Amino acid sequence: MASIVDYARTARDTFTDRPLTRVDALCLAWLAYLRLPVELGVTNRAGVRLADLSEDWLRASLLASLRNAGRSWELLEAMSESPRFRNVRACLYVSESDESAGMQFSATTYVLPDNAGSVVAYRGTDDTVLGWKENVRLACDEAIPAQRRAATYLEDSAGELGGRFWVCGHSKGGALATYACGMAPDDVRTQVGVCWSFDGPGLAPELMSTPSWHGDAPFCKLVPRGSLVGMLFERSQDAMVVVRSSADDVHQHHPLTWEVLGNDFVLEHGVDYDAWRLSQRLNDWLEEMGPQQRAEFAELLCWLMDATGETSFSDLLRRWSSNSQGMRAALSNAPQADQDLFARAMDDLVATVLLGSRQELRPRDDTPQAHAGYAARKVEDATARVNDRLSKIDRLTGR
Repeated sequence: MASIVDYARTARDTFTDRPLTRVDALCLAWLAYLRLPVELGVTNRAGVRLADLSEDWLRASLLASLRNAGRSWELLEAMSESPRFRNVRACLYVSESDESAGMQFSATTYVLPDNAGSVVAYRGTDDTVLGWKENVRLACDEAIPAQRRAATYLEDSAGELGGRFWVCGHSKGGALATYACGMAPDDVRTQVGVCWSFDGPGLAPELMSTPSWHGDAPFCKLVPRGSLVGMLFERSQDAMVVVRSSADDVHQHHPLTWEVLGNDFVLEHGVDYDAWRLSQRLNDWLEEMGPQQRAEFAELLCWLMDATGETSFSDLLRRWSSNSQGMRAALSNAPQADQDLFARAMDDLVATVLLGSRQELRPRDDTPQAHAGYAARKVEDATARVNDRLSKIDRLTGR
């Protein structure tokens, strides 16, 4: 089955002939991971054509710290040679890292040819420990610096270029895109056609209950069948598009494994039931922890990652034996309250994932709200089971 690389190689019509699609948006969202050399003029309004980015002398700098560098280069080459993409201009590029503020942020605006509009694409998590600490803090009830920066970037880009906009991002980039659109002022939101989150985590419910949040923004979330990241803080599949992936388990998070047929993704009826159940139990654990304890636990995890002295997340995992020992030693010297918090949270996590949560049981609180919530959960669970079976039937019949 074809991938987005194959799609880019064969897409020859212009954006005038065929307007921007969600497959196009994913291609551009993945290019947002590239480290664009500022000397090319990518930070200004004029920018640089994609056709001019695939030079061999740029390869090392563009792909620095990028996962799946080989396939990513294939995508860039395909887009730079495609009549559809080659004249797209990458501009207003921003890449900021501030350890003291706990922020790592990058975004690129892609201007489509023939006045067909612009696409703001937010970069997801890279291989730095700083980036992964940001992921942990996304579970908190207050916006992290990268989210606030994403909102100002969208306003600035829309004000600079005007016209029609689309917004997108993969993984953390999807969460940034969602926050930026949900917090955008009315005049900016009217410029946005669709805000695509490609397997990005949902937002903490406390963020979406603030008066400045606009739930009527044009959101669209796409997740692979085995999604875990994209299902965090999500309680329903109703508003999601589920995509078939050629990979298994957590590797489905990588969009270069998402299957394309013609000009669209190959779609599934719903997420895998085991992935659905696991995600709901993780959501139960996060919800039962509460916003204050989530924030305290997030900061404790970030402190433990810092205690390893690693700057690369892959190095942290590669030397996990020694790094885990260092984290345990740091925790043993932490205040007793932090030790108790960590032990309690981890015990609750293991029990919730393996045995289920209190929210899966019939409510003891005999109120209409409690029974309605329990009934809604049962309906979602039954729907997930049915969708899982339908997807398996499609696979068996070759659909």
